[in-house]
Amino acid sequence: MKKFFCHIGQRIKSFFKWLWDQLKDWRTLIIFAIVLLIMYFPAYGFYILSLVFKNKWLAGAATIYVAFWAGPFTPFFPLCIAITLGIKKIFLKLKEKKKTKKNNIKNL
Repeated sequence: MKKFFCHIGQRIKSFFKWLWDQLKDWRTLIIFAIVLLIMYFPAYGFYILSLVFKNKWLAGAATIYVAFWAGPFTPFFPLCIAITLGIKKIFLKLKEKKKTKKNNIKNL
């Protein structure tokens, strides 16, 4: 049993090391921050609207939204990480495509 938990601990440690390596790039970190802001925007938006209109229902809706994503079976951060890495991959493909197009124009 001890061996099993050590193995699980190593897998978790290697995952966080991989994640840190992915988020070290400043562009990826900015993309991650933007994704977090967008994913939590309904909560911020409802809280701001509840303050502006003095409506408790909007504050309750924001609290429910936050409680849903903070729940144990909702993958908020894995979803944000997946979206971030997907956007990063799209940017890298576009950058590579632009580079090859530039090289093709140079070779003509």
